[in-house]
Amino acid sequence: MKKKRNWLMVFLLSIVLAVAISGCGKAASDDVGKTRVANNLEMTLEGTQLKISNDDKKQMLQLDFSVKNTGKEKAGAGAGDFKIQTKDGKKHAMYGLNANNFGDEIAAGKTLKGSGFYEIPADQKEVTVLYEPYSQEATDHVKWTVTVPDK
Repeated sequence: MKKKRNWLMVFLLSIVLAVAISGCGKAASDDVGKTRVANNLEMTLEGTQLKISNDDKKQMLQLDFSVKNTGKEKAGAGAGDFKIQTKDGKKHAMYGLNANNFGDEIAAGKTLKGSGFYEIPADQKEVTVLYEPYSQEATDHVKWTVTVPDK
């Protein structure tokens, strides 16, 4: 009976250790997976990836979004509505030469999913994603803090 209890304790401790170690790989400040609400849109930053950049001094950051229109009228959203702010305070707009940037009208109650591509300096480890839509009317602004993935 004592052997079974010892094996059970070893098994439980192994699970606890595995969970603790797996949690260490993600920065506490990372907002990936979090939803922000502005202008009748529920925007979730679903993921990040690094892509190859044509410039050795830069890196291409892919941001994957899910945007749900919670309003009663159609609304637009796209990669151009988001900017990347680096630690030096500079803002980097969507990389316009990538044809895979998302953007479209979203009917009321519907969701649009897609990716935006942003070229940022190669030395960045953490950036802020800003929602700053092109609009002449006053709009809500929200942000996410994101750890740049390793190459």
